[in-house]
Amino acid sequence: MIACTAILALLSSAFFLLWQYSESPWLILGYILAVLAVCGICFICEHRKNQRIFERFERILAGESADHIADEKLTPTERRLITRLCELETREAKVQNGYKSISSLVADIAHQSKTPLSSILMYTELSENGEIIRTQTEKLSFLMDSLTKLAKCEGGLIAENLAPKENSVKELIRQVIEANYSSADMKNIEIRCDVPDDLTGNFDLRWTSEAVGNILDNAVKYSPDGSEIAISACAYDMFVRIDIADHGTGIPEDELCSIWKRFYRGKNAEKQNGVGIGLYLTANILNTECGRVSAKSNENGSTFTVYLPKT
Repeated sequence: MIACTAILALLSSAFFLLWQYSESPWLILGYILAVLAVCGICFICEHRKNQRIFERFERILAGESADHIADEKLTPTERRLITRLCELETREAKVQNGYKSISSLVADIAHQSKTPLSSILMYTELSENGEIIRTQTEKLSFLMDSLTKLAKCEGGLIAENLAPKENSVKELIRQVIEANYSSADMKNIEIRCDVPDDLTGNFDLRWTSEAVGNILDNAVKYSPDGSEIAISACAYDMFVRIDIADHGTGIPEDELCSIWKRFYRGKNAEKQNGVGIGLYLTANILNTECGRVSAKSNENGSTFTVYLPKT
């Protein structure tokens, strides 16, 4: 850029001298064209230089080290950029490994706690305060299961174990209803299902059953006795849609964006057991397999809509 400016200054000076002392218009025109040509050449050279720098930056940001860019000399700025990126990658790897270690530890502790909890439940039948012990033990078992799921989600273990493939949506709904049938039957709630037999989607059956099951579990909890829950599904060009509609207490409009947060408990959830991670896990599982979930509510109940990738 400095050389271009210097050349331009010299040519401008020469043009000024010729304009003062020469009467030849062709000579002046020649010098004008020469100035324009030099400016064009300088512009092209500067543009190519910047383009090479940007290309090297893109390659560095894409993960290539200095050894893979041997065809061009790296500038000190580029070398500092590579060093900084390596430091950030190392730090990120350490953080992720730490999360995974903690998640694995929590999952192991929760798993090892199941045996003594089961033993406690067995001995409650022999105790005078058996019902109290049983209730508290079931709460503790529920909390341990929730802690295990949360640890897997926070540590990225769910994402690592997800294996989406073509699965039957009707089989997914069957498993979800089966897991929640007893609690619905205790409240005399009818679960009505309208899902085509041949409807398929691209999802992990086990984890998606967990995600959709959390929605149905909430629908059963917050629906009045003797009510109805409707589950329907249909196919679109790029995804499969599943609707779960209940006639429960509903969700206040100002809480609809917060129900997906970890440990969030709404005003209507105070009388129900839970720690506020069910819908948080649902959203994370579905997002991980390129799906999503939404909710809408009014005084007549709530409707949760799940979108799963189509095969």
